[in-house]
Amino acid sequence: MIRRVALASVFALSLGSVATSPVLAQTQAVATATTATPATHVELPAPDGRTIDISVWPAADEQAVIVFSHGWNSDPARYHRIIKYWTDHGFTVIAPLHTDSLQHPRHAEGDQRSFVMTRIVDLAVVRGYAQASHPGKPMIAGGHSFGSFNSLMAAGAVSVAGPLGDPAVKAVIAISTPGVVPGLVNPSTYATVSTPVLIVTGDADLVPGFVTEPRDHRAAFDTSPAGDKMLMTFAGADHSFVGNADAADFELMAATTVDFMRAHALNDVAAQARLDTLTAPEGVTIERR
Repeated sequence: MIRRVALASVFALSLGSVATSPVLAQTQAVATATTATPATHVELPAPDGRTIDISVWPAADEQAVIVFSHGWNSDPARYHRIIKYWTDHGFTVIAPLHTDSLQHPRHAEGDQRSFVMTRIVDLAVVRGYAQASHPGKPMIAGGHSFGSFNSLMAAGAVSVAGPLGDPAVKAVIAISTPGVVPGLVNPSTYATVSTPVLIVTGDADLVPGFVTEPRDHRAAFDTSPAGDKMLMTFAGADHSFVGNADAADFELMAATTVDFMRAHALNDVAAQARLDTLTAPEGVTIERR
């Protein structure tokens, strides 16, 4: 159920610091495009009168649903590699095309402020759709870059937009988080994230002009409450890692996301045991809190 009062308050925010922040202009989507399995497209009405285009990749043996948020300026199809892995392992993926996407037909009509606000609305609408169209299936929030910040908001992260957490979200997969976003993130932003979170990043995960220190991607891991938090850091991995990782690194990353989702969304004891005993190969660091 969409909380219409909360969404209306989002539109009422001035968000002046967001509108002038360099982060949104400079955090470009960098996931590598591959040949995508065609998605089913569904159009959903938004409370602001827009139509939200969502891509749905169904899993044949559906166990849970991932609501996925793409990176700034990107689009869902660019994440085909990880989406196919997830659907092959029982996770249906539902992803909106945000208005900041260069593929969005109304992209030129928006600005940074509206892009931030419509992302929040998009994901609230899509989570409601996911629950209605996949009743009884656990829900996971996933995202890349700025999309991972939106996913963390669904898990309880509090930005200048206020608390917008969704208790239906059982776990978060945050790939290459945008770090400490000026105008959106403060020292207490992640203090309310008690939902299980897996963060994937690399020691070369930089965004020129914005993220100049890879350690910024640790913020949600380091400052959220301990318990069911996991951080994987790959040597040499950059902001495009989700698309350009070599076969071994991709398999490790993707398999760990699946075990994390199974453990925390499906209460899979065997998956939790694999997470608990997972050791990092050379070039990878695994941390737990």
